[in-house]
Amino acid sequence: MQTTRSTIDRRIRAGLLLFWALYFSIVCLSNTTDALKALNLLPPNFRFVSGNYSMVSKVVGIYGPTAGWAGFFFAGVISWEGVGAVLFWRALAGSIRETADRVALAYQAFGVTIGLWAAFIISDEVFLAYEFPGLSSTFFNLLIAELGSFILLRLSFQDERA
Repeated sequence: MQTTRSTIDRRIRAGLLLFWALYFSIVCLSNTTDALKALNLLPPNFRFVSGNYSMVSKVVGIYGPTAGWAGFFFAGVISWEGVGAVLFWRALAGSIRETADRVALAYQAFGVTIGLWAAFIISDEVFLAYEFPGLSSTFFNLLIAELGSFILLRLSFQDERA
């Protein structure tokens, strides 16, 4: 019975890590193509773009900064998402191979990306982004979803040690 449960726990952990690895990879890619399109490095009719650059420009624009500031912030977001994606892929590989550092790798991935949502929520307050309906609730929902995933993963690691 314990063997079946531990197998299920490993599969659930791998599924969660795969989901977040794919999520952050796709978001990073669509934001990167959005940035390339904004820089006129992709054709105007290129369709796989997030549309987030224009949103960042509007949010940051309430204080009247140049487009450079929006680009700077957007590049930071893309970098953060990219690091998160890489960390989740590493955590998934560690989980599948059952390496000794698999717990630390998973915690590191979740720590970095949960920090991203926290930064977005704080930025929403700094830039008064609540004037854009639904934006703050999206970040809160993603934060809660990721915290729920982390708690489930942590509990499954604790059960494994018991």
